[in-house]
Amino acid sequence: MKNLLNTVISYKSIAAAPLLLALSVPAFATGDHDHEKMEHDQHGMKMDMGMKHSGSHRHSKWVKPPATYANMKSDIWGNAAAAKRGEKLYATNCSSCHGKDGTGNGPVAKSLPHAPADLTNHFHKKPGDGDAYLFWRVSEGGQIEPFKSMKSTMPSFKASLSESERWDVLAYVHSQFHKGFLKKKEHKEHKEKAHDEEAEHGHHH
Repeated sequence: MKNLLNTVISYKSIAAAPLLLALSVPAFATGDHDHEKMEHDQHGMKMDMGMKHSGSHRHSKWVKPPATYANMKSDIWGNAAAAKRGEKLYATNCSSCHGKDGTGNGPVAKSLPHAPADLTNHFHKKPGDGDAYLFWRVSEGGQIEPFKSMKSTMPSFKASLSESERWDVLAYVHSQFHKGFLKKKEHKEHKEKAHDEEAEHGHHH
């Protein structure tokens, strides 16, 4: 009788396993996950979608923007007045997802199918190097590839914010979250970390 009971218990445990696995999926899908996840975009480029404790993700590099945005540059990096204007725009349009501190922990972040980016993690080394990517992302949001396939719900702001307003938002992000341009040592550390993560997870380009 005891052996029969043990057999039944074991069977029930095995049967319940798929249900437990299924219940664990939504927590990851909303970005509420502590481990890093590596994905590839439609061109095979590795995208670091590593999840932090806040539920955000970090890229190991920035995707090359399309030709229509390739020459976009800002002349207001470090401009205090532009950052001040951008602060209000960020609070209205961005903080609900990216959070007040830019780490992707806004009040609606965990409800999203694709976690918001951690804006404190960046690759903005100097004026003109990274400008185009940043302006492209704010303008098009997650409505373009490879981000659309990743289920990004970031809206496009090219219709709701003028070009100068989008640069103002970025001036605020640059000042408040990037803390200026990435120093050579910091850039090296970012690259080394990305390399270590690739090796750890066994992903290749």
